[in-house]
Amino acid sequence: MPTLESKTRRRFLATSAAAGALAAFPAPFVHAQDKLKLRIGIVPLISSGPIFLAEARKYFDKVGLDVDVQYFKDGALAMPALVAGELDMAATTLNAGLFNTVGKGAPFKAFLDRGVEKPGSGSMTIAASNAMVEAGMTSPDKMGLLKGKKIAIQAPGSIDQYLFGKGVERAGLNPRTDVDWSAGLSYPDIVKAIGAGQADAANVPVPLGFLVEKNKFGKLVFSGWDIEPNCQLACWVVSTNYLSKSREAAVRFAMVHTHAGREYNKAAAEKDPAVVKIIADATKVPPPLIVAAAPRWTWFTDDGMPNVKSCMEQGKFWTDTLKLVKADVTEAQLFDLSIAKEAAERLKSKNPFG
Repeated sequence: MPTLESKTRRRFLATSAAAGALAAFPAPFVHAQDKLKLRIGIVPLISSGPIFLAEARKYFDKVGLDVDVQYFKDGALAMPALVAGELDMAATTLNAGLFNTVGKGAPFKAFLDRGVEKPGSGSMTIAASNAMVEAGMTSPDKMGLLKGKKIAIQAPGSIDQYLFGKGVERAGLNPRTDVDWSAGLSYPDIVKAIGAGQADAANVPVPLGFLVEKNKFGKLVFSGWDIEPNCQLACWVVSTNYLSKSREAAVRFAMVHTHAGREYNKAAAEKDPAVVKIIADATKVPPPLIVAAAPRWTWFTDDGMPNVKSCMEQGKFWTDTLKLVKADVTEAQLFDLSIAKEAAERLKSKNPFG
């Protein structure tokens, strides 16, 4: 049974957390019962690397967080769990469904970067069938050749459709009427569809994109950043209910993720074997494939801030161009960026990770 002293200590820590203090640092003085609990949902992809690093290097312990990591086959499956109160945070793309939910008063806020399509480090590749390559579809300005062609995507309103849609739009086509969107396939099935002649082009992340060329289904003709440099691929979102109760935990999580993201970027550039092993163990992707994909593991911003302009452009595309979202969403409705800003300031003044 808890003693009066332990109850008092917990009340003190909770009060300090609400005030934004680093009461739980350093880790050696944090008792298990004093840690702030946090449930997060992720997909076991290479781009979840900062979380894998944080777990392997005990970064959550160093800031007094008790994190329950739950895995989902697709990021879209984590969002219902977040809304239902089964998760506190999740990573999500800036998809049409997200903007529709936010427009109706979503019980969450986007608060932290989860990867951008930085030139040289972004993970998205544009794959074209052999027939399309022979026709000349080898650069973004040639995407007009896709008129009437079948484009494979995972789901309507996805990041795949956004990047591809912006590309064909800039090439003079109407993304709503001039191409045939074929939705509902996983990335491995999209690769097979190209080989079977059931898709003319697709947006596939590395290292899966490599299978298009390895199996001689087609070619990787250019990258996502050739269409939109520094496009925001995804963001972390946090439940507003959780945020009202434990904003301090959200700030500490942002500190961990931002620091681990910096290490992840460096490891991708250097093909760090220790980090490759951590990622391989977590994702079950063979280490040679992870090495081959480097440095294109996805880029994380140095300060944890999302590319707000890119996020809002995606919302505008879903609303004005594809008509998948009914009403415009404002930055204030979508974001709470004060969390990432505070985390970056804390890291600058006193980095608990060394």
